[in-house]
Amino acid sequence: MQEARTFPAPVQAALTMFPLVFPDAGSERLGGAWAAGRINLIGEHTDYNDGFVLPVAVDRVAAFAGRGRTDGQVRLWSMAFKEYAHFVLVGLPENFEQQRVMLPRWARYILGVISELVRAGLLVHGFDAVVGGDVPLGGGMSSSAALEVATCYACALFSHDQLSIGTSDATFTPMQVAALCQKAEQIASGVQCGILDQAASCLGQPAKAVLLDCRTLAYRYLPFADPNLALVVIDTGVRRELASSAYNERRQQCEEATALLRAQVQQHEPETVQRQVINALRDITPEQFTRYAETLPVLLRKRAGYVIAENARVLQAAQLLDVGDIEAVGPILWAGHAGLRDEYEVSCMELDVLVEIARGVPGVLGARMMGGGFGGCTINLVRSTAVEALQAAVEEQYPQRTGRLAGIDICRAAGGPGYAWA
Repeated sequence: MQEARTFPAPVQAALTMFPLVFPDAGSERLGGAWAAGRINLIGEHTDYNDGFVLPVAVDRVAAFAGRGRTDGQVRLWSMAFKEYAHFVLVGLPENFEQQRVMLPRWARYILGVISELVRAGLLVHGFDAVVGGDVPLGGGMSSSAALEVATCYACALFSHDQLSIGTSDATFTPMQVAALCQKAEQIASGVQCGILDQAASCLGQPAKAVLLDCRTLAYRYLPFADPNLALVVIDTGVRRELASSAYNERRQQCEEATALLRAQVQQHEPETVQRQVINALRDITPEQFTRYAETLPVLLRKRAGYVIAENARVLQAAQLLDVGDIEAVGPILWAGHAGLRDEYEVSCMELDVLVEIARGVPGVLGARMMGGGFGGCTINLVRSTAVEALQAAVEEQYPQRTGRLAGIDICRAAGGPGYAWA
């Protein structure tokens, strides 16, 4: 556990707010916990297809500040939503659903994490906490995953390290934390998400991207730092919930396409069946897809074609980062957005407009939508000298074309989660 008193700014803001919203809190030691949001350089919707992703944890965090309790209660105040939430540890995880339906949406993720920690047999103490942060909510930077991972670290803090997390010899390693938080999101939201977001938050390192194999959970760090380049995140201002119907529908379509392609391989390539197990679209080679794509219904052909091509884009981008050629990743972003827009069909008008504006600005090397889709943000790889021009173009053209204002933010690759006493 970190003993340093230097907190990320959102944690410090929550610490300042704590005595105002919990004036009756006990005398337990005051502390804070945090976890980063993420951008995904490339590899969207590949995680639940057992594929590859290339995320970067960024310098935007979900934050907790509070004190432990001895009575098994959890009391929360959200700075973003200006509301309280309350639940009890007694009866978890059996009474999870009964308590979940009584909570606001944001608090359900916290309950989900704590329920999964209890299910794992870990002793979790109650606490009072202010919940804050500066990860855009619903913007495709994984605010929910950051909240979930920060919850794990807050529990470790307020349980006085009886829950040890975050190191290779701890009760929970970083990837085990990610898997637990993934499960918590699924039960809290009903969205059958992959592990990308939680893993990125757990594994973040300054100036590094992470190449993650979502099947084996093996990962390695790649250099991602160039003083002449900037990561610019542009927020459409459109907040469409990552609707479980649309997200889960895409997942089901991918599973259907996998089954149909597996049948084709088994029928026409019996000699490969013994050495090639096909459990997900990740297992279909581009050559096999070319041979059998016409046997799929048009919709499934589009979905599968996107995923197979996106996996290849991730590996291509990783090779470029390995040799320090970050600029060459730009065209891969353009191609990724086209696939998300035309084949996977999870973009929206506002996202497309931002990408079109970016394409018209010299010095923008690549741009695409990121996150689950239907709103949120774009990620832009930009020469530092072109950032002002991109901002000016967005501020002028985006309101004219959409009637909305866009938020613009420059992000850096940042470190992973942490917790400390104040």
